[in-house]
Amino acid sequence: MKAIKLIAVIFLLIIALLVAAAIAVVTLVNPNDYKSQIRDAALKQAGIELDIAGDIGWSFYPWLALELNSVGVGYPEKPALGRLERAEISVSIPALLSGQLQMNRILVDGLQLELVQSAEDNNWTADTEALAAASEAGETAAETKPATPADGGKTLAIDIEAIELRNAALTFTDQTSDSRIELSDLNLSTGRVSQDRAFPLELSFALQQFAANELQLSTQANLTTDITLDLTQNHYRLDNLNSTLKLIEGAAVPAVLEFALAANIDARINEQQVDISNLSLKADPLILSGNIKLRNFSQPELSGALQSNSFSPKQLLTQLGQNTPETSDSNALTSASFKATLGGPAGTVQLKPFSVQLDDTQLDGEASFVLASQVIALKLRGNSLDADRYLPPATGSAAKESDGTGNRSTARSSGWPKDEIIPLEPLRALNLSADLDLESLKVNGINMSNLGLSTSADNGLIRLTRFKTDVFEGQINATARIDARKTPLQLSVSKQINGVQIGSVLQTLADTDVMAGKLNAKAELSMSGQSIHSWINSLNGTANLGMAEGLIKGIDAAQSMCQGINNLSALWINAEQVDKTTPFADLGASFNIRNGVVSNQDLKAQLDAMALAGSGSINLPQQTLDYRVGLTIEDNLFNQSCSVNDRLEGVEVPVNCKGGFYDEPAKLCRLDTSFISDIIKAEARRKIEEKVGPQAEDKLKEKLGEEGAGVLKGLFGQ
Repeated sequence: MKAIKLIAVIFLLIIALLVAAAIAVVTLVNPNDYKSQIRDAALKQAGIELDIAGDIGWSFYPWLALELNSVGVGYPEKPALGRLERAEISVSIPALLSGQLQMNRILVDGLQLELVQSAEDNNWTADTEALAAASEAGETAAETKPATPADGGKTLAIDIEAIELRNAALTFTDQTSDSRIELSDLNLSTGRVSQDRAFPLELSFALQQFAANELQLSTQANLTTDITLDLTQNHYRLDNLNSTLKLIEGAAVPAVLEFALAANIDARINEQQVDISNLSLKADPLILSGNIKLRNFSQPELSGALQSNSFSPKQLLTQLGQNTPETSDSNALTSASFKATLGGPAGTVQLKPFSVQLDDTQLDGEASFVLASQVIALKLRGNSLDADRYLPPATGSAAKESDGTGNRSTARSSGWPKDEIIPLEPLRALNLSADLDLESLKVNGINMSNLGLSTSADNGLIRLTRFKTDVFEGQINATARIDARKTPLQLSVSKQINGVQIGSVLQTLADTDVMAGKLNAKAELSMSGQSIHSWINSLNGTANLGMAEGLIKGIDAAQSMCQGINNLSALWINAEQVDKTTPFADLGASFNIRNGVVSNQDLKAQLDAMALAGSGSINLPQQTLDYRVGLTIEDNLFNQSCSVNDRLEGVEVPVNCKGGFYDEPAKLCRLDTSFISDIIKAEARRKIEEKVGPQAEDKLKEKLGEEGAGVLKGLFGQ
């Protein structure tokens, strides 16, 4: 028993001596006396310079506490890195000896960091020589330390009364781009911080972005949440997360904008998974909500669901400071919503199913985005879309050009526009695969049904592999190709038209009703460049068209032909019995196009008892045409209503159209009257021959002599 008492006394004496020594160190040793040694150690061990202008306070037991005031830091021969007004930290010695990291409040007040990036260097990394020296010192110190903690590697249990960061600021200046970012009024505070137990956290800051000293963006942000930490398992939870971001002013901020985010976040770093639940993102009037799961950080796999409220796109644009487009329908762009289910393989963000509602249009399908290749894929099917609702409101018909007499001006166009309307770089950056099908579509008054298109884009090569639609009681199919990989841009189009009612086309596009019939056509076209001028001048290809039967309305071709011929022949005609429409059949023509010049040599059609033929060219670059149309009598013309001499069968009545696109139509096309004299000569000769016989010329010579006979010969074209 005496031995035990002796050991206890000795133990108590040792503790008493340690406490006395600690009290003596704290009371007798002033750390401010060692500022120069601290500066030297910092420069030697870490290669940094310390400026300790304020006092250093400390305590040893039971709390190992340290207080710093007015401390500056930087690297030699570089701009100052930062300054600290005040910092406090204290650790419980008894708790540390028992394997717990117990602290009172950690306070950092007035931290100011100035990061500067120049063309040659920055001020937040040490020079190579300083890094090497610090590394050698670190290695030496490491050799004297045990390889593992005293407790065999067990992580200390953390218990911190509070963490507080006050009035911190950070400025990053990039001299290479003459830009600057300022983070100010940074404040952070927490409740009691410990593992496996949630603690509150509040964060707020202001941020400004400058370009050449011009304010681009000014924001304010606030965040509150309850955090749970499990450092041993790398498991972190943020519950009841609420944050707001307000964009206040700046060249890049068209209006004051405010965003609000709420969510619960569960991050398990070791398992490479993050779960976001009860997500809500508000940007009035838009609200996004849903749940998202992330797996595999290197090749992300997303799952979950997202949806929006029903919001007004016009109101959202106004809130974002954008101009609201004027639409012909005031109710357009007033209702929209979407919802999607997230999924897909690793490295791909997939929305399947995916649906979008815009006013009365519903689109359903799927969408995906491949992170590595940035390929966007869309497959959507919709009900109906009236695109005319979203066009600007009509401003009235354009005034016709006039030369002061009520006639159209004869001024020619100044030429095709040379402005480049297709930019190359966005096309080259586009990676897209899209399929769209609509039950109906209305554009510029044209009603289309069963519309379908498929397109793909791959680094500048864009292909329209499918375009089909039912329109004007017929069908149009087309494919196209745009190659923007090199300059000039190359375009090609292949189009086929089947059974389109030409009358409906003319009524819709030209507000005229002059023709009826079903049109069939094909075209293979190519062009290059980025402007209309380039396309017109480089247009090449072939085309053909045909109409099995049809009707020309308001054109009395038969009456004009019949009446004109009978007037020449001094025959009677009852014009009122002639039909005021012109039926035709077997209309067909083919076209060759070279550098914008359209050539046609085989226009043909059957018009009742006549045949129509045409040939010529249209010069699109010069905006001129030179075309000849001829009508030939093939039968006793309209023998039920018009009497024409059978001898006129086979005679062609030609019309020549020659001039510019902007010439008066009445002057552009004129009747070639040379055929009239041919008709008169042929008929006169026939009548003379009937009366005087085949030897008429010899008999005339006898009566009129050689000179008179020569005059008649010239008159009759013999």
